[in-house]
Amino acid sequence: MGCNSSSSSASGLPAKEVHDFITSEEVKIIKESWPVVAMDLPATGLHIFTRLFEMEKDFKKLFRRLMSVRESGDYVFDSVRLERHATMVMKHLGQAVENLDDSTYFSELLIALGEKHAAYDVKPEMLPFLWPAIRDGLKMRLGDKFTKEAELAWKHLYDYISHKLEEGMIKATSQASRRGINGFNVCNNSVK
Repeated sequence: MGCNSSSSSASGLPAKEVHDFITSEEVKIIKESWPVVAMDLPATGLHIFTRLFEMEKDFKKLFRRLMSVRESGDYVFDSVRLERHATMVMKHLGQAVENLDDSTYFSELLIALGEKHAAYDVKPEMLPFLWPAIRDGLKMRLGDKFTKEAELAWKHLYDYISHKLEEGMIKATSQASRRGINGFNVCNNSVK
């Protein structure tokens, strides 16, 4: 592996795209159910993050930038910031749905998003903990339309998203480790 490598194989993960995770029938299920989910992205997103923080209390520390400090010194979520973040996450999910037939652009976006999340100390091993919260949000929004087939289709989409986010996180970590002390880049002997 050379310093100039920027392909997904540089992450150490096999290069995979959406068709490696989702069947054409699952694509159809996801696309048919998305309009119901999209009817209220803020509420669905808030439900997902509320569930995540109920199930994984320690993850709150990763979201300090979305919190305010009370006079007591306690951190509390700023509802406007949290809703904005939750809505943005749901819009990204919508982009995934829109790009299921051609994942190249979206794969690059997810890898960049993974790199960004690595800077917030999000680790690849944390990604599986988000699925139950997403599943609960989809179930809440879709009701009876959230069949076992729909759940599996959405899970496979989440697996694809997680794979690409992990690629980005690994890429960011790899790039950071190639830099020496004080930003000295070991690969090309330049300061970044």
